[in-house]
Amino acid sequence: MFGGRGSDTEFLNDLHHLDLQRAPLILHQLSAAGDPPPPRCGGTLTAVAVSGRPGTEVVVVFGGSQGFNEGFSNSLYILQGDIVQADSISDAASQHMGLCWTEPIVHAFSAEDGVPDVRWGHSAVSWRGKLILFGGARPGPHTFNDTWILDVAVPVGGGVRQLLATWRKLKVHAGVRPPVRAGHTASLVGDVLYVFGGCASQGDDSTRNVCNDLWKLNLSALEPRWEELHVTGTPPTPRVGHAAVVLGDRIVFSGGRGSPTANAIGKYATEGGLATVQGHTFFAGGFAMLDITRGRWMPIQHPKRSVSVQNDDDGNDDEVHEQVWEHRSGHVMVPAARGLLVIGGLGYNGEFLNDVQRVGMF
Repeated sequence: MFGGRGSDTEFLNDLHHLDLQRAPLILHQLSAAGDPPPPRCGGTLTAVAVSGRPGTEVVVVFGGSQGFNEGFSNSLYILQGDIVQADSISDAASQHMGLCWTEPIVHAFSAEDGVPDVRWGHSAVSWRGKLILFGGARPGPHTFNDTWILDVAVPVGGGVRQLLATWRKLKVHAGVRPPVRAGHTASLVGDVLYVFGGCASQGDDSTRNVCNDLWKLNLSALEPRWEELHVTGTPPTPRVGHAAVVLGDRIVFSGGRGSPTANAIGKYATEGGLATVQGHTFFAGGFAMLDITRGRWMPIQHPKRSVSVQNDDDGNDDEVHEQVWEHRSGHVMVPAARGLLVIGGLGYNGEFLNDVQRVGMF
């Protein structure tokens, strides 16, 4: 995990590691050689392969907001492991050694298309060892619905750590495509990219542009074509800043804030500041699941937390169920053993969080 926002004015560029194979789960701060990316939030952190260096994986940081006075970015930074002592970036992180930040040589595949504009709130996934970028927004306001592919390779005559990053704009069918958006999620199931939710504008009217539409793009097609999906079941409420994770042929969504619909369960922001920015004051509750194979939204689940409370009458501990504090945006969600981990984010009370919550799935 890299960077993010820690308060109304604090932007971070620290690096943390969570080993899912060890108990208890502890966030460890990591150190890395080289110059780190400037502090930022709303960027992406994506693991990709290195062409020309078989078995080597690196992590790419792209874009984001660098603070009120620093503006938005389209810079690229790469976190590498020691190619002699560790075979992968995860090995280097686990061993707490050999990590290094570098800036690659950035190249445009097409001079006409260039490279992606500065942005934040975009999405990035790893597909066949390459990075797939979609959407985002920059000041103006201006929001995007473009799709890019990034290939990281070893340049001819480059040094041990020198890498070449080539941007190529994906040519999609000229038909329909998702409206512009930021703060959405993009999830990869096989070769198909699924985009859900987000916000179409950063302007004063952004509350009217929060969406809960669902789109897919088959990246392996000769001519990729966007398709809007209309599946059965009740979709999650319109939202921005939510999280998503793929579990087999299903995608799980949690959190985010935006516009409540009928019978929605959530919490309204109780404080000002970032919790009420752009009028997105409804923090969605529950975990939504999209079943790709059956083409339907599953009923939203609201997990409870079991807490042992001592009973003064008999001296034994009683199990009390409490609602999991799930109402947050800008958080991280990852799969773990028999469940999910929800980490950090902005709470509905305006506080930034650094907790790690486990949600069991049986």
